[in-house]
Amino acid sequence: MRRLLIVALAMVLTGCSGTPGAHGGHSAATVPNGSGHNAADVMFLQMAVTHHEQGVELVRMAATRPVRAQVKDLAKAIELTQATEIDTMRDWLTDWGQPAAADPDPAAHSHHGGPAVTAPDTIAALSALPDGEFEHRFVTVLTGHQHNAVELARTELADGVDPAVRALADRVVRSRTGQIQQLLAFID
Repeated sequence: MRRLLIVALAMVLTGCSGTPGAHGGHSAATVPNGSGHNAADVMFLQMAVTHHEQGVELVRMAATRPVRAQVKDLAKAIELTQATEIDTMRDWLTDWGQPAAADPDPAAHSHHGGPAVTAPDTIAALSALPDGEFEHRFVTVLTGHQHNAVELARTELADGVDPAVRALADRVVRSRTGQIQQLLAFID
């Protein structure tokens, strides 16, 4: 039952309907073809790949720590969703002949708020916390991390032009906003 819940939640978060023949925005017709994208689309995908990879690292911590089942379930659903999105974004960047990684120089990203990642020292400190302190801090850090994803996606919606990339950004805004609401409920 728990596994079914995780799969269902992952499908909702990625925009999948579960209906054969229905697509969550990743059909061949919506895959960017190299024409009609701009620098904002490329930058969003590159930064989102980095952000999502860090998010996967972050949520995997919950699997080995004593946290509530609901927190573990949400973390697993986030991992599945973001792994799928990483693959999609990497494919689009490859199709466009662009590297999957954004320029590591923070100054290269200053015009759109800088890198949308959680500070590595924050993640290291979280990892080092004793079990009794982990869950609350994990939920707090993950909430901030997902907020960064929303802000990054909003930049794409404001500046990007590729319809498929914009659709992904819209799904990111909606799904991460829902995740943030769930996470905030865990804090209370």
